[in-house]
Amino acid sequence: MELVLTNLSLIALGGCLGSFASMLIYRLPLEDVGITIFKPRSFCPLCKKKLTILQLIPFVGYVYSQGICKTCNAKINSSYLINEVLIAAFVLLIFNKMELTNPVAWTIVLIVMCLYIQSLIDMQTMHLFQPLSLILVVSGLTLNISTSFFTIPLDSMLGLIFGYGILFCINEVYKMIRSRDGIGSGDFLLLGGIGSIFGASAIGPILLIGSSITLCLYAINKNKDGELPLGFGIGIGAIFYCLLFLFLSIK
Repeated sequence: MELVLTNLSLIALGGCLGSFASMLIYRLPLEDVGITIFKPRSFCPLCKKKLTILQLIPFVGYVYSQGICKTCNAKINSSYLINEVLIAAFVLLIFNKMELTNPVAWTIVLIVMCLYIQSLIDMQTMHLFQPLSLILVVSGLTLNISTSFFTIPLDSMLGLIFGYGILFCINEVYKMIRSRDGIGSGDFLLLGGIGSIFGASAIGPILLIGSSITLCLYAINKNKDGELPLGFGIGIGAIFYCLLFLFLSIK
């Protein structure tokens, strides 16, 4: 019974974090038009009606609303519920592997949240929110310097340098050939942050996974003239790498 209650509490916590992630994914790109993470209150994007407390409860809100706005009947994007479910599943996984009081576990949750949010923002807007990438850099260096959880401190620092540098160099070569940028500078810092977390040796596999995901998106996209969201691919690739590491290294 105690285990059931603990898992239900973890699912509730993950749902709240997933709801918070959805808010950041929607609001961070809109700061230029006066929408911040603090104001205004949550509202329907179409009719601007403020949401009720019940509609804001993770999992419950979407089911209660039956996937539509109660005021204008506009369809609510299912990504809100998907974000809550995915983040809740990860929280349940990590805290069934590690103690709830373990600061390393909370740091990993923060890292995965930042990667997930960056990935979704990049997929939707083709832009990355640099402060989130800086959080990844600080978290990776701090975690590995203090605990060597993912890798040793030297490898963590080399990962930051190589992660940033490899995309920077590729872009410089592309600019010499095409006279324009081929990779956004936000991708440099994102991969640098990922390198600081998992180390220099992880950059190759993560970049391979990320590039494959990005090319798959391109293949199924009807608009072949659009830009490719590389940040989405390497962010999701890093999450897969993290999950694989946790499954293989934590008993």
